[in-house]
Amino acid sequence: MRQLPIIVCVLLLLAGCMGNNTEAVDRLNEKAYAFHYRDLDSVRTYANKAIQLAGSYTAGRAEALNNLAFVEMAAMRYKQAQTYLDEIGQLTDNQIELLIANVQQMKLCQKQSHNKDFYVYSELAKKRLTRIKDEEFVLNAHEQRRLAYASSEYHIVASAYYYYIGLESPSAKQLKGIDPYGSIQRDTAQLLNYWYNIGAGGILTDKDKRLRTKKEMQYLAACYRYAIEYDYPYWEAQALQSISEHLQDSSSRREIINDNFPIIVTVNTDMMPDSLIAGNLAQRALNIFKRYGDVYQTAGAWRTLGECYWHIDDNNSALICLEHSLKDSKKVEMAPDLIASIREDLCLVYSAINDKRNSDINRNIYLDLQEQTRQDRQLEARASQLDDAVQGLNILIVIVMLMILMVVVLLVIFTRMRRRSDEAFSISKLLKPLSKWKSNNEHEIEIRHEQFDEIKEATDVAYLHLTQNRKRNLEQRAKVQLVCSILPLIDRMVNEINRIRQSQSNHVYCDADGNAEENHAKRLRYVEEITDSITEYNSILTKWIQMRQGELSLRIENFRLQQVFDMVSHSSMGFTLGGIRLIVKPTDKVIKADPTLTLFMVNTIADNARKFTPKGGSVTIEAKTTADRQGNNLPYIEISVSDTGKGMTEEVLSHVFDRTYTGGHGFGLKNCKGIIEKYKKTSSIFKDCMIAAESTVGKGSRIFFWLPSGKIRTILFLAMLSISNLIHAGNKASEFADSAYLSNIMGKYEETLRFADSCHKYIDPKDTVVLLDVSNEAAVAALALHRWDVYKKNNNVYTRLFRLASADSSLPSYISYMQRSKTNKMVSVVLLIILLLVIFPSWYFLYYRHKLNYKFCVERINHMNDILLSDMTDKEKHDGIVKLANFDNFNLKDEQKAKLQNVVERILSALKTNIEHSEEMDSQAELAIDECHRIEMEAGHLHISNSVLDNCLSTLKHETMYYPSRIKQMISNKGFNIDELSEVVTYYHDLYAILAEQALRQVPQQRANKDTYSYMLSILKKSNGNHLFSVEESGKDMLGRPVNIKNAYIIVRMAGLDTLTDSQVANLFTPYTVDLNMLLCRQIVREMGEVTNLRACGIQADKDSQGHVFVKILIPKIYLR
Repeated sequence: MRQLPIIVCVLLLLAGCMGNNTEAVDRLNEKAYAFHYRDLDSVRTYANKAIQLAGSYTAGRAEALNNLAFVEMAAMRYKQAQTYLDEIGQLTDNQIELLIANVQQMKLCQKQSHNKDFYVYSELAKKRLTRIKDEEFVLNAHEQRRLAYASSEYHIVASAYYYYIGLESPSAKQLKGIDPYGSIQRDTAQLLNYWYNIGAGGILTDKDKRLRTKKEMQYLAACYRYAIEYDYPYWEAQALQSISEHLQDSSSRREIINDNFPIIVTVNTDMMPDSLIAGNLAQRALNIFKRYGDVYQTAGAWRTLGECYWHIDDNNSALICLEHSLKDSKKVEMAPDLIASIREDLCLVYSAINDKRNSDINRNIYLDLQEQTRQDRQLEARASQLDDAVQGLNILIVIVMLMILMVVVLLVIFTRMRRRSDEAFSISKLLKPLSKWKSNNEHEIEIRHEQFDEIKEATDVAYLHLTQNRKRNLEQRAKVQLVCSILPLIDRMVNEINRIRQSQSNHVYCDADGNAEENHAKRLRYVEEITDSITEYNSILTKWIQMRQGELSLRIENFRLQQVFDMVSHSSMGFTLGGIRLIVKPTDKVIKADPTLTLFMVNTIADNARKFTPKGGSVTIEAKTTADRQGNNLPYIEISVSDTGKGMTEEVLSHVFDRTYTGGHGFGLKNCKGIIEKYKKTSSIFKDCMIAAESTVGKGSRIFFWLPSGKIRTILFLAMLSISNLIHAGNKASEFADSAYLSNIMGKYEETLRFADSCHKYIDPKDTVVLLDVSNEAAVAALALHRWDVYKKNNNVYTRLFRLASADSSLPSYISYMQRSKTNKMVSVVLLIILLLVIFPSWYFLYYRHKLNYKFCVERINHMNDILLSDMTDKEKHDGIVKLANFDNFNLKDEQKAKLQNVVERILSALKTNIEHSEEMDSQAELAIDECHRIEMEAGHLHISNSVLDNCLSTLKHETMYYPSRIKQMISNKGFNIDELSEVVTYYHDLYAILAEQALRQVPQQRANKDTYSYMLSILKKSNGNHLFSVEESGKDMLGRPVNIKNAYIIVRMAGLDTLTDSQVANLFTPYTVDLNMLLCRQIVREMGEVTNLRACGIQADKDSQGHVFVKILIPKIYLR
């Protein structure tokens, strides 16, 4: 008993020593932490002292190991760092230090691109952080400081990881988890860390890039100033390096310097010129990192310095810096993301010095590293986490789902059964589905009527195109007839030349006085007259062709306006070069118009706006639905182009579409006005089309025009056409991508970029494979051509697509869900018990319900109603209901059976009527579609024929018009050789005959009809102007003889032609006419006679004794019926 006081004293002494050791270890660890971003050697020294003093104080030892792991990570001794962190997990159960160890393991995974392990440690850290914060009130001051560090570090590391794998939104969300005015204010190092991560970029979401950059520079400036003030060289270097990266691009450097001039003055301590500030800051950051001893950041600083040299075209220095970043320490090879960025920079530098081999080598290494660091590696971690829970969970989930389904079905049936047992069954209630079906059917019929109207409208537009092509083809045939009338003249010329040659060779031809030379001269004069006639015919043909050039032809169709806007967006280079911003607002509008002319109008008005908009301004293109004064929508779409230019005065605005006005805007806007007028004359659906302009001096102008809105229905044949176009576009995109690849192989890099642009026009945005291929090929070509902006754009698209394609963005939530699987199992068991208790009474009530005979019959009618409201065809519904319509097997009263039978008969009668109506409408729609296709096909054939005839006639005119004048020149030249003349004339004859025959082959079969006669009268009426015009039928022909019963003799009074001379009237329907349109009338009459095989058809103009002009026409009578 005497030894008991001594033992108590010893224990008290040991407890006091242990308390003192705990406080001492904590102070040492806090000193080690204070030197984290100041001096790594000091961190190591204090941490080792803490370990030596810790003894059985496991939390203090774990904290010291965390500090040592920080040092090893900075030195890129990752294996040693991992050893320290693993030891912490075995050493202590202190949740704060375990949390910090998990966060440092997250950082290790990020630097080594171990994406699959990152999520494991991230989930562990997240779980621990949540649990610790729930018990935060029991922590002492030291533990609260460690928790504040752990919490902020977790969010910063997670944010950095998401940023480097291309997930910017989750990255910004992680940083928002830090309260910048909370506990982080007591930890200067972490506050600097937070400021730097915001200033480095990718976190702020301001839409204005200039404002976003300004805010980032402010965060970096704060980080720089506080780092110097509180002696944190690591954050001083990080701030300098990030500011350097902001200032590298020469296109934005001046703007950033002007916006942040006080900041630039602060950091530019060496007074460097603007172009060298970035390099100077990078060099200073490099020097600091070297002194600090962070291998990873030192390599990154070398890379940044190399980029600065590359941006100022000092490629040799850039190459030296990048080689330093790779070779100064082999440890950087453990950081694939860092190596990838260095290899990409080496690729650019080697390309800049035209060393393609090394450029390709480094780019291939860069792409291989992208493969190693892609995001789907974490799927392995997810699989390993799910192995333990999935076995039992799958079985329980299947059982629970089946039981829930059974209970729901039984409860629904029971509820309906109970309701029907409490109320009397009503026949009107059974007929409600029929009323609903009729209502739905009326809506479907209305839709089908709309579709039929749309087909009819398409047929009308196609018929308009057919009429235009028929008129054009008639004109072409008239031209061919004019061409054929020249061939006999050439034959005469050949004959006369041959007669002269024959006379000269035989010396037998002479006149009465024996003078052969005089006869030769007469024949030559006759040949000269023929050449004059041919020249006149050629002039008429030339005039006719030139008169028709430039005529506007409309191809009306429904199309999405966004297609036009997309093509306008692709031609924005002219705006960019002029410093003007082109804004094309997306639209879902559909219009009915000519797509080509709509694109012409938008391009013309936009280009006009560009010319009058100063640098820094903008041009906006948009579309909206028009409305009247009451706000009701009109069936027109307004397309507008507005600018921020100098504007127009009222005087200029009133003449903006008038080319003749001095100071006008050229032919472009006048042509737009002409297109609108052409639309209005084409069809009544364009009657309210308009074009107008608004302007305010000094603020800008707005020009807009209206076109009718269209509809794109999912009719079967239209849907098939759309699918065909999509497949064609997809094939085109793949073909252009393959062409870009082949062009790169052959070294034709300019062609590669052109093929890539063409591919982007056809490509489906969801076709990731083609997008990846064409972006990579375009990046390679741009690299070879030193077009750095194009390279960066396509390379960023390639890497981002690669990451998005391989990313599994649902992984974090999915892992959290699976970690709750144990709870789900318990819930499943409870649900099973409940279901087992419910299933038997439910079954009982269901069985009892089916015992009721009358209710079963009602259920059968309800089943018929379900069939009626289903998605089956009306024929299938009718057949299905007929099978259920027999109630003879049920013991029902006659009254009940009659009521039920009446319901069935009304349903069947409505279905039968609708089937007959639907079949009739389908038949009409099919006939209408066939008619539309027939008209479109005929119009297409005529359009092709007209185009070919245009080429034939143009070729004939250009190839032969030289010969008549040449022949005449040879004849007028005394001493000419008759054989040479004969050779020229014969060649002219043969050439003309071949070309004329080719033109004749293209003339389609003649089809005159009543519309042709109406067209002839419209030509005569147009030529008559606004003068007296009358048409009457006479019983006697031009010679006073009775008209054949099959013919009709028409006399047209043409008061507008009374001013013509007798010669002009006589030649009105000959090639020497004063109005070439009259030759069309002659062609119509000729073809009417040829088609009907009736002779004596003709047309001529006469003047009576009073000087009145009459046109007399003899045609087959069938064209008047």
